[in-house]
Amino acid sequence: MTKSEFKDIAKQYLYLDGATGSNLVRAGMPSGVSPEQWILEHPDVMLDLQRQYVAAGTNILYAPTFTANRIKLAEYGLEGQLEDIIRKLTAISRQAAAEALQPVYIAGDLTMTGAQLKPMGNLELEQLITVYKEQIAAMEQAGVDLLVIETMMSLAETRAALIAAK
Repeated sequence: MTKSEFKDIAKQYLYLDGATGSNLVRAGMPSGVSPEQWILEHPDVMLDLQRQYVAAGTNILYAPTFTANRIKLAEYGLEGQLEDIIRKLTAISRQAAAEALQPVYIAGDLTMTGAQLKPMGNLELEQLITVYKEQIAAMEQAGVDLLVIETMMSLAETRAALIAAK
């Protein structure tokens, strides 16, 4: 979706989904697991939740790609499956959106990687930008309509995600 296309749809009120993490925990997702992997093992839970968002009138569904970046997925040994994971997670959102009576757009969702930039950590800004570019490219290939960068605790990491998105 281009900026002008987004500006056109943003002329009306837009309703976004929300509280996905807490809803997944309520549905049985335990702490300490990869949310992406858990969703792929329980796609019916995510699909049902997103169907509820659609029925409530959401215009933008967040694909459950929140921590689907190479650094975070590496904590679970899943970094080599990034593109496949994002494709499958986005497909769940696309399925829920297809059932909507109103137009529903799919947002690729990005957040912190959990890694620290130098001098606090070992990561260079350019490396972090590359990590976000990989995630965004996979989201683009999966067919997201727009990107959302949220729940960032570091201005530098937010900057890296924005640079990658541009």
